Amino acid sequence: MSVSEKWPSRRGWEKIPTPPTVRQASVVASMWQSGRISVVSALSMADAPNGSGKVIPQWHVSVSRFGKRPTDRDVERARDAFGFRGWEEDNHHPGGARHFWQPVDPGERVDCECKATEETITDPDGYRWTNPTNGEPCRGCELQGLTGKACPLHMSKPADA
Repeated sequence: MSVSEKWPSRRGWEKIPTPPTVRQASVVASMWQSGRISVVSALSMADAPNGSGKVIPQWHVSVSRFGKRPTDRDVERARDAFGFRGWEEDNHHPGGARHFWQPVDPGERVDCECKATEETITDPDGYRWTNPTNGEPCRGCELQGLTGKACPLHMSKPADA
């Protein structure tokens, strides 16, 4: 049995070009669209959620409204199509997508240690993301460097930018 990214099991989803940065960061990835909802589905090698430092294969599905945060209804439509019920939502940036993860190996399926070791930020719209407290760079500032959008925690360019 081969393992790949999740594909939609329901009609109404069109496969669209996957950004090169997504393909490069994944073992395999595809991007899908249904109306205003977009989904990136990937099989990635990522740090195990238990904090062991081990890198393991994990399914990763991100849902957005083409760069904007999806509604709960949007996420439910994607969940129904891609079958990611019970996966952990784990957002590490204040970005425009909601991210869902599940290790391929059922024995590795635990909550991400970041929920216990990092600060959880809740944005005004209810979106939750984690940010390091151990001296690592702010993820909002990191994202600002990629997108140009101001970090919601610092509302200005980071000092080292």
